[in-house]
Amino acid sequence: MILTIVLVSLSASIAGAAYITNPFSRFSIIRQPFVVEVAMDSLNALNDNHKIVIRQRWWWRLFAILKCGLYIMNTRYVSSPRSEASSVKGIVSDIHKLRFKPKKLLLTSGDHFSALFVRNLGVFYYPMLDTRIASSKHDWQNRQVVYLQTVAYALGVFQKYPVPTTTIVAMGAYSATCVNFYAYPSDTLYGILYALAALLGKQDPLPGESYGTPHHTLDTKPATQILLEEYRTTIGQLYSHYRTTVFDVKTGLIDTNIHISSAKDITRRYSAFYDNVVFWKTSQLAMELGIIPHDPAFLQQLKKQILQTFWLRDKGYFLEDLSEEGKHEAYYSSDWLIVLSTGFLHPKNKSERHYFEQSIDYIRAHGIDKPFAIKYQHETRAHRQFWAVRIAVASYGGDAIWSFWGMEYIKTLLLLYKYTDDAGYLAMADFHLAAYEHAMLRDGGFPEVYDSRGKLLETRLYRSIRQTGWVIGFEQVKAMRANIRKGTA
Repeated sequence: MILTIVLVSLSASIAGAAYITNPFSRFSIIRQPFVVEVAMDSLNALNDNHKIVIRQRWWWRLFAILKCGLYIMNTRYVSSPRSEASSVKGIVSDIHKLRFKPKKLLLTSGDHFSALFVRNLGVFYYPMLDTRIASSKHDWQNRQVVYLQTVAYALGVFQKYPVPTTTIVAMGAYSATCVNFYAYPSDTLYGILYALAALLGKQDPLPGESYGTPHHTLDTKPATQILLEEYRTTIGQLYSHYRTTVFDVKTGLIDTNIHISSAKDITRRYSAFYDNVVFWKTSQLAMELGIIPHDPAFLQQLKKQILQTFWLRDKGYFLEDLSEEGKHEAYYSSDWLIVLSTGFLHPKNKSERHYFEQSIDYIRAHGIDKPFAIKYQHETRAHRQFWAVRIAVASYGGDAIWSFWGMEYIKTLLLLYKYTDDAGYLAMADFHLAAYEHAMLRDGGFPEVYDSRGKLLETRLYRSIRQTGWVIGFEQVKAMRANIRKGTA
């Protein structure tokens, strides 16, 4: 009886602490150490990042992980709010109001993802500053402010703890804990550098591609330049730690002896194609921002090595990773689409177009874009996933449909149509766009992930975020579609 009382009290205490340290709960105790104020058309920052305190004792890290688990259970069994709007435009507007709040600590995917997965800045939220996405002036300011505040918060944390981690979990008013899900990160530094470059106007939201007319002007450059100079040393430390940890100078690629965590962090991989492309882009951005010396020969050789190693010419797609199993089974994974947002490859280049065309042929032949785009692969491969994911939602990193990668797939189809004039690509793009709009109206949002049948992903231990801010990628697709061959049905 006493033991039961103790366990119930402990559980209640943990749940209560998790609630008040959630940056998005109504009675949160979390405060913003870096705040951006809008004055006329300029952005002024109040930087109190010196107040940040890092908690890295094992019990803090355990609590951080338990918190994340509790938030997932809350989304599954308590709250999964849907937009009440009856139109796609209304749903998009509701999501913006819900997710892009400058008075909150950071930019997050939503619901149970209340911690900062730093990769989001460069991966899932890379279209945030696309000026060609039409919106109100107020919404544009919110997008700029929340993006700037989030990268500033990440830099403030890593200044106190200069080791890349996948996730920053708020623990108190100004305290935070850095944890990894589920290993050392492949793309954390990429997220930071991409955000800084985008905020400075040095990174186009769709590299190498011009479309449409800008609706807004970027107001973040002065504040971001100050931020970059203040944290230049910290960023240099992060890059040095990252490169030393993941890069094998002997092979000229990501080390095959370590597992690192990426956007597909649920799967155990070794020297994945995604990780190598991200390392290439991270190094390019570090050079662009003056963090490391310019070395175009290194980037050129790295790109050549990646293409020679991972492209399976006889199969027509990129090998997922260099693990023995991955090579033996010739595994495919849809996160190869990272080549588009990083500018690693582009359909407008004739010498690179075949990589996209043949990969799409493979995707279609294996039903990976059915019922709509796109699954990571046509099979679950649960044995490759970490045990927690395998138990909770085995399809998550397998044959589930991911809305973010679906948008990248549609962008690829639109660009192939633009540069080949093959109407088949446009028809495919329109089919997938219509499928997403139907799903948005059905589910009352823009879900993070769907099951293999195209329904909102839900198991006994997991439910997809219903209204994720990833909708910004959908808006970028819509802007591209409106400006490619205007008037084409």
